[in-house]
Amino acid sequence: MDTKKKKYTLPDGYSLFQTTLKSNDFLNNPIKFISKSMDAFGGTYSAALGINRKLILTQNPDFINYILKENHKNYNKSALATERAVQFFGKGLLFSNGDYWLRQRRLIQPAFHREKLQGLYDIIIRSIDEFLLQFPIGESINIYPSVHQLSFSILIKSLFDIKLSSQIMEELGLIFTELQDFLIKDINQPLRKLFYPFTGTENIQRKKAKKLREIFIGIVNERKADDNNYSDLLDMLLKSKYEDTGEAMTNEQIADELLILIFAGHDTTANTLSWLLYLLSTNNDTAQKLTDSFDGSTIYECLNNEYLKATINEAMRLYPAAWMTERVAIEDDEFEDFSFPGNTIIIPFFFGLHRDKTLWNEALKFYPERFIGDTKTAKSKNYFPFGAGPRMCIGNNFAMAEMSFFIFLFLKKFQIKPTGQLPDMRPLITLKPDRVLLDIQHISG
Repeated sequence: MDTKKKKYTLPDGYSLFQTTLKSNDFLNNPIKFISKSMDAFGGTYSAALGINRKLILTQNPDFINYILKENHKNYNKSALATERAVQFFGKGLLFSNGDYWLRQRRLIQPAFHREKLQGLYDIIIRSIDEFLLQFPIGESINIYPSVHQLSFSILIKSLFDIKLSSQIMEELGLIFTELQDFLIKDINQPLRKLFYPFTGTENIQRKKAKKLREIFIGIVNERKADDNNYSDLLDMLLKSKYEDTGEAMTNEQIADELLILIFAGHDTTANTLSWLLYLLSTNNDTAQKLTDSFDGSTIYECLNNEYLKATINEAMRLYPAAWMTERVAIEDDEFEDFSFPGNTIIIPFFFGLHRDKTLWNEALKFYPERFIGDTKTAKSKNYFPFGAGPRMCIGNNFAMAEMSFFIFLFLKKFQIKPTGQLPDMRPLITLKPDRVLLDIQHISG
């Protein structure tokens, strides 16, 4: 019997001792640490997760395409990223794998096609219009809380086109924020788990997650007993049927998917819009050109506004909400000169790829024109605003419509100027700004 241990050719990187030594640097500023490591190791490097397990981080576009698209069947979401989240948010698309994930994806995907989403446009526009009436103005306004609140409100109203009290809306937003913060700390500070039996922190969060699910299942039950017609996402999910059985999802499954849509959807859009408004405030010529491009057009026509699409794409290039993702190899695999065992975790580093000076001309410059006239740029292997492959973000069309409507309506009402503040990046589950201070005034006349 051949008992020789198989040899692998992993990228250069950090040993277990070095990984341990540098762990605080990584946790304190992961983007800065990973970016410096990418420069040191040529765009791909390895780190040790333990004695027998490796992590590979890469901003090589060919490697990323291989993992996410070309050989995606050999890669799952890792238990490291999903197991804890499932306990609080359920087994929705974002946190499931294998046959169950594929079955759910095929069932839900049609609800997010552009044609289906048109029924939600009026809900989105009405929500933005109402919200902008209350939008704060002044010489130093932190826009992030307001934009985050709006994004959450739009998603909730698009999911359930019903009147929810301001108290319920506030409670839902607070629970989601607290659960997300808990999960982030849980992953980044694993020793916290040792104190949960004494502090009761985990039990408190589990009760909040249970309450969240009960609220959603209550809404589903009410809708099933309602004979009225609706054009929201809940209605689409209720009407979806599995091809093989003709059956619908259970209430628990629907609650899982609703929770995931909110978990994955509201932060990402709020972050992108906040970064985009900051970029427009510091690039007056671009802001004016964008505003001028809206002249004589209706809000629905803005969805086909080439310069608006380019501006949003450029903001997502510089500040991708999904600044990284992760996959775990099911079986041994190899890419070019590298080979690695099953159970290796691969981290595609989108932030680094999007700012790679060897791939992008004037990579750090905000220049929407780079996406004009060349559709290949927005669809190139160097650009991953919504991921790629079969697990590409299911809500990408919804997010683009929401952001387009918001920018169209916002720039018609307000003038924005910079305050000199440079927002700090907070690379958590998504790439958040710490705060975005802008001078916001009503457009006179």
